[in-house]
Amino acid sequence: MAQHKKLLDRLFSRFIQQKGNKEEQSIFWQWIWPLDARKQVTNRTKEEKDLVRERLWGNILLETQPAYSPDRWKQVIAAAAVITGITVAGWLLIKEPISENNTVFKSKEHAIRRLLLPDSTEVVLNANSSIQYSAAYNKRDRRVTLTGEGYFKVHKDNLHPFIVITEGLETQALGTAFNIEAHKQENQIQISLTEGKVAVTLADGQFPKNILHPGQLLRYNKLTKQSTTTSFTTDVTAWTSGGLSFNGIPLKDALDRLSADFQLQLRYSPEQLAGKTVTASFSKTSWQNALSNILFAHDLTYTMKDSLIIIH
Repeated sequence: MAQHKKLLDRLFSRFIQQKGNKEEQSIFWQWIWPLDARKQVTNRTKEEKDLVRERLWGNILLETQPAYSPDRWKQVIAAAAVITGITVAGWLLIKEPISENNTVFKSKEHAIRRLLLPDSTEVVLNANSSIQYSAAYNKRDRRVTLTGEGYFKVHKDNLHPFIVITEGLETQALGTAFNIEAHKQENQIQISLTEGKVAVTLADGQFPKNILHPGQLLRYNKLTKQSTTTSFTTDVTAWTSGGLSFNGIPLKDALDRLSADFQLQLRYSPEQLAGKTVTASFSKTSWQNALSNILFAHDLTYTMKDSLIIIH
């Protein structure tokens, strides 16, 4: 283990001093640092560099491997690819640049992703979600665009407000933690605050700024452009550890999410589900348990015909 730590420290040091060769640079930046921060790394403080190195090494569990080779570095960096505290297996932390001026992170259809943004803000993306930011990130402000669902633990910085854009809705925070549900196929956006304070408004200013406090949830209807604020009682972050969380969402949306998460074939009549909502959270559970509980609350059940699940 000491040998591996020495190797990683050596590689990290080469990058801090800009001495890494092209292959090493490509491997290192693919896994570790967002595109627009590459040229800024040498300006970071010793404390920040030490923190990055410790976060990297603190999540590596390697068996004894041969000494240095290009492939060896790939193994070390692949093992270190969890800068936010999650082991490599089952998690994808690969960055996809959209263009020269933008960076995007995407989660796969059935996988959660954990990310660390250039300012040390932590993000968890739910399955089939994405986050995008431009090269201007962390200059005047910290502006990102979210599609799908994400949980944000924002690094406090009073000089650079953190703003999440979801289909024209803006959620602004300084140092806080909150969850946003903004699925394209659904007619509402939900913002749940777990720590601190956020201000929510439309980019075009069509409704006044809403201030949320911990335990509050803002629900915005994309069709009517109206919002309501209420309290939430479920664990809105259950999904970040492999569970499920539904906070007053339409039953149809809950079933569609369940179908996507577990790759199920569901058949139901829209009339059956009209006007029904779901508020529930589950730790890691089977689809059978989740589906049964969701349906039971509305006097519904299901039967199976081969791989087809019929709601009635």
